[in-house]
Order: sequence, then C-alpha cells, then structure tokens
Amino acid sequence: MSQPINYDLAKDALQKLNTDDTISSAHGLLCGFYCVKQDIQLDDWLNEILVTIDLNNLIEKEAHHVLAKIFNNTNEQLSDPTLNFWPVIADDESPLREQANTLIEWCQGLLVGLGLSSVEASDEEVLEMIKDISEISQMDADLLDNEENTQDFYEIVEFVRIGVLFIQETLQPSKQDFISPTQLH
Repeated sequence: MSQPINYDLAKDALQKLNTDDTISSAHGLLCGFYCVKQDIQLDDWLNEILVTIDLNNLIEKEAHHVLAKIFNNTNEQLSDPTLNFWPVIADDESPLREQANTLIEWCQGLLVGLGLSSVEASDEEVLEMIKDISEISQMDADLLDNEENTQDFYEIVEFVRIGVLFIQETLQPSKQDFISPTQLH
C-alpha cells in the first residue's frame, strides 16, 4: 500500500524546476490524465508541467527523482482497491485558507488533465461529478479557521477524493474485480 504524498516535499521539489505550476495543480493534472488514460508515461506529465529540465544539474535531477516517485505513487494509489488515494494538498498543519487554495488548484489541474486528454463521457453521473469538481475549483478560499469550516472542508476533500476514484473507475474500469476477504471464506 502506498503512503500519502508529502505535500511540502513535493512542493519543494517542483519549486526547484522551471515551471509556473504548483504541486497541487500539477498533481491534479496527473490525476486527470490517469482518469482517462491507462498508458500515461512520466514524460507525458512532465512535458505538461515543466518548461525545461536539466538532468545534468544535480538539484534538478533530485527534483526529477521526487516527481518520478510522485508519478509512481499516484499510479499505485489510483490502482489500489482499498481506495487509498489522496490529492496532494496542504496538510492540516497549514491554515485552512492555504488548504482550501491548494484544493482549488488541485481541482483546476484535474479539470485541465481531463480536458487535455479529451475526456468523452456519456455517463451522466461522471459529467455531474466533473461539474461538481468544476464548481469546487471556483470556491472562495477565504475561509476562517474554525471548527465548522474545517469539518466542511474535509467533507469537500473527501467528496473530491471519492469523485476522482469514481470518474477513473467509470472511464477506465479495472481489469479485475475486487474480491472482498469476507467473500473468500
């Protein structure tokens, strides 16, 4: 089982490279690609988020290595039958406003990834989920750090998380059905 991706480590790695993207937006883009393509390659993603990369530069090579780990980790998370997928957004140690901004960036990246891959869905529920995520991507991040807003925010994150898994499974059905351990006995 893969571990959640460390937001600060991923953010630091991307900032060392020639890009205007944030790590949340870049990860959302990657997830959008994964929702519609099974054969995505690391270079497909990097070509969308990076202007250039110099693998002879040690700092850029290390950052590239971190992005490759994020790429592989995301693939594992989205393939995990236990639904162990998490968007790369600021963690709960960050102010709620920063968490909300990174979720908005992540959703915007997801929508771009779906669009770049020319998502074609006739499934009304998928279209509705994409519409809902689009509305979340336009949310006002000026949230106060209080318990009520925090709880609402985490419910939105969970909605997005499960929504992405739903979109991916609908557009790219698993090749094998999940068998519950209780069905084996």
